[in-house]
Amino acid sequence: MKIWLTIAAVIILLGAVGAYVLNRPAAPAYQPPAKEAPGNGVTGVAISSTDPFDISIVFSDEGFSPNEVTIKKGQRVRFINNSTQDVWPASGVHPTHTLYPEKESTDCLGSSFDACRALKPGEFFDFTFNYVGEWRYHDHDHAYNTGVITVTP
Repeated sequence: MKIWLTIAAVIILLGAVGAYVLNRPAAPAYQPPAKEAPGNGVTGVAISSTDPFDISIVFSDEGFSPNEVTIKKGQRVRFINNSTQDVWPASGVHPTHTLYPEKESTDCLGSSFDACRALKPGEFFDFTFNYVGEWRYHDHDHAYNTGVITVTP
């Protein structure tokens, strides 16, 4: 009889453990670390001097000016084409455009920091820099025109 009571106790104990395991709340699913906000690159023609941006880099027939700037993380840079030719601002290094780490499936080449087309005279490209570092850029159509944007925390 003792043996039957022991077997019954073991069966009840196994049943209780099984019920607990099957009914316990599931562990939360793995969540990758939050991605920093995208750069939200936009192109267009400035409609007023109040369009939101923090600093401008003007492209003239002589190249980018200034060609070296320092900004804070999250600031928006406006590349303005004030030349007589087209300009295509893009992340270095030509021709891959892969230095800036942000990349979305909808991006045209190597990163989000890319106008994705040549800007006609009078057009602009805005880009918000969300990664700290030194980011080289160039004119994709005339790769000898280059510059550097240093982003600080």
